[in-house]
Amino acid sequence: MGRRSGVVLLALSMTFLPLVGCGGNNPASPSSGKGAVLRGVVLGEGASASSGGVSAMSTSKGRITVSVKENTSINTTVAANGTFELQNIPTGNFTLVFSSSTTVLGTVVVSGVPADGQVVIVVQVTVITVVVINIEINGVPVPHPGDDHSGEDDD
Repeated sequence: MGRRSGVVLLALSMTFLPLVGCGGNNPASPSSGKGAVLRGVVLGEGASASSGGVSAMSTSKGRITVSVKENTSINTTVAANGTFELQNIPTGNFTLVFSSSTTVLGTVVVSGVPADGQVVIVVQVTVITVVVINIEINGVPVPHPGDDHSGEDDD
């Protein structure tokens, strides 16, 4: 899985990351480009690093909304091509919440974001979970242990 996954991840990044700037907007932030920015791609259920499948999505059952748990005014809707962007994200640590209608699909914790940082994230969203495929901060891959965060609490 190691080398093949890396090749597939690189292919996913090269395919979808140029599209990231096309998705969503954040009405809570100015378009001045100041502050940390997160650009992301949501992959469909059939896409995975192990299978090599690639499909962008906003979900067949409804639009996906991405918000920052610590400041819900920072939010956007995933575009039809699967891309989204959040501007003026918090520095340090924060939690992204992926939801469809009123259902939380899952969460992802992002850590170590510097001021004016550039975060790129690729996730796979299913009906019941969000799985991190890749996170980079300022072009540096970030480890993401425990990257499968379902919408349900595990307690």
